Amino acid sequence: MTRYALLVSAVLMLLWSVPAPLYGWGSATHAYIAREVGEKQGSTSLQEIYGALLPDAFNMMFGDPYQGQLWTQTHYEFMKLVEKAESKTDKAVAYGFASHNEAWGADGTAHISSITHPDTGYVIGKRDELAAILEPQVRLFLLFSGVPNATTVVKEVLPIVADSAIETAIDLLICQNEDPDIGERLVLAARARGWSAPILLSKAYAADFASTAGTTEAVAAPLIIAAESEFRDQIESYGTALTQDNPVDALSEQGAELAKLLLAAEQGIIVDIPVDLMKQIVNAAIDVVKDDYGAELAATVSRVRQELESHAITSPAL
Repeated sequence: MTRYALLVSAVLMLLWSVPAPLYGWGSATHAYIAREVGEKQGSTSLQEIYGALLPDAFNMMFGDPYQGQLWTQTHYEFMKLVEKAESKTDKAVAYGFASHNEAWGADGTAHISSITHPDTGYVIGKRDELAAILEPQVRLFLLFSGVPNATTVVKEVLPIVADSAIETAIDLLICQNEDPDIGERLVLAARARGWSAPILLSKAYAADFASTAGTTEAVAAPLIIAAESEFRDQIESYGTALTQDNPVDALSEQGAELAKLLLAAEQGIIVDIPVDLMKQIVNAAIDVVKDDYGAELAATVSRVRQELESHAITSPAL
């Protein structure tokens, strides 16, 4: 894959993850959590990692009216997939999938109630903190760029940018501190995911999707399978970006393109976003989370492990 193709692919992954609801932990963070609570080596580990990413497979459906419903299914009706898993490979995928959920899984601490900051989800709280720091600078940049109603645009767009920046910052810190190989693990998990993973996803959600969309399972199933295929490619691209010598620069470049596309899609505004500005945003996000993300991450791993055990969801390797 060329560098340009990698950039476009990763940018689209980020852009497609933008519409409400905003998402919890980043891909590398989910991969790290899944590996810590499950099998830590071998093919089973890679299937668990991919399963932990899979609930976000429909984040790519930018502008699709059913994206929110599918997101809710994978984050709250996750047992539908767990119960469909029969083979060892599918059970490993399902184990990782269950670790991600927002009811009591990893995304619960990101969105609903942080363990170290219980008043709000960790990512949500840090997003708001970062947005407050960035607001004057971003508003001034938009004003100088001739953007009308800059204050309104900042209010609508900045939380999305800040949320993505916080997720990216934690992914980068995990890559730097907890698991330097996490980018490569994402690449390998995407490449090694079992052939039956998209079929398992379709078995779990095609019927409900068809009912909501007023169509048939024969129509819904291929749409789900196609979404998973595209998602798999995006995960490989993102993991590749994290393996670069300077991932902050690479992800800042992607983020600048993301912000440009976001402004165009959401506000109808064409503005070139300087890469240096996006790098400042990413570094500001790192400063916001660097002192306490590790404690929240460790506490989340412990919580998810306990919840998986209490719900009798076990790794097939155990």
